[in-house]
Amino acid sequence: MQSTLPTYWQRLRNMARENGVVQGEATMETLRRFRIFAVIMLVVNLAYTAEFWLHTNQHEAAVRAHWANAVGWAHCVCAVAMVVLGLLLHRCYVGSQRSSAHALGLQILFCASMLLFAIALSVIDQMVTPNTTNFATICLLVAMTSLMRPAITLVLFFFAYLLFFVALEITQPNPNLLALARSHSVSAVLMSIVASAVVWRQFVTAVLLRRELVRSHKSIADKQAELEYLATHDTLTGLYNRREFMRLAEMELARGARFPADVCMLMVDLDFFKKINDQYGHPAGDSVLQQVAVLLAAGVRSTDIVARMGGEEFIVLLPNTAIEGALAAAEKLRSAIRAQHLKVQSLLVPVTVSIGVSAITKAQRGTVDELYTAADQALYAAKHGGRDRVEYRATMLPSER
Repeated sequence: MQSTLPTYWQRLRNMARENGVVQGEATMETLRRFRIFAVIMLVVNLAYTAEFWLHTNQHEAAVRAHWANAVGWAHCVCAVAMVVLGLLLHRCYVGSQRSSAHALGLQILFCASMLLFAIALSVIDQMVTPNTTNFATICLLVAMTSLMRPAITLVLFFFAYLLFFVALEITQPNPNLLALARSHSVSAVLMSIVASAVVWRQFVTAVLLRRELVRSHKSIADKQAELEYLATHDTLTGLYNRREFMRLAEMELARGARFPADVCMLMVDLDFFKKINDQYGHPAGDSVLQQVAVLLAAGVRSTDIVARMGGEEFIVLLPNTAIEGALAAAEKLRSAIRAQHLKVQSLLVPVTVSIGVSAITKAQRGTVDELYTAADQALYAAKHGGRDRVEYRATMLPSER
């Protein structure tokens, strides 16, 4: 017994926490339902008001005529309440994206109004019959449509029963019939509380399950996006990796086959990068690669494609760019990197790059491999020509024009 008590207590605490988390959404859902409910009740109230006021037989007994008049007034007052509450419900529901204390108070007010209407009808009915059907029916209707925490439901229905218990004496003088009506109302209240608890728990379970599904779907989508990113980008620099660059380059050349334009490629290699690793360590070398990647990405157009091929080697594709423009862009990148001393640990270290340039003109047709081979040859020439320079090599493709 001692071991089970903490378990039950923990379950109750978890349920209370879940109830608080879900109440906001439950209140807004209840307001949505009550907007429709108010319109239906308005139509019903007006119909009953007309029925009891306009079609009452004047030759009926005084008690029955008094009863019909009182029922008509009850429906008339309820119709006015439905108009006022319906407008408040609509305004609150449309103007609030999430629940507030005002929305919850309006929900309780609507429930209390319906319960007062149920009490009034059943108390009036005692003039002619010991009938509590109206009270039981409306209690169940409120319990099934209003989503409230069990604690609020208990308080609301307790005071409703207490008021009904006292009010029955106004129109029911027979002690036996009075006791019968009170006992029936107890059953109605208990059934309503149970029904409300069942509906509430179902709603809580559904909402929590839906939220968990949303979180799971988001987590899966985030993981998928992360995997897609890792499959197409270099993890160190954030640039495209070699495989993605080749795919994008193939697409650009295929586009060039339909809309002829010059396409150029830059092969960029850091000079004496091994010395940086040997002198400062590999973490420092990684920092240099990241800084160079930022300079390369910032130094080209948004339509250009920058990637890291591996090691200290980068590659840039310049779509719709003539050879002269590619050479100017390469020189601009070389000068920018040379002028920008890179931070290595606590020091500023000068870094230079060698760049090889190749091109496929709009009069030629070639492949990415041919463009890459020519750029690699140009880079080789720049390395052997003294480094920190730009070299160009033609692809030697036959002209198609």
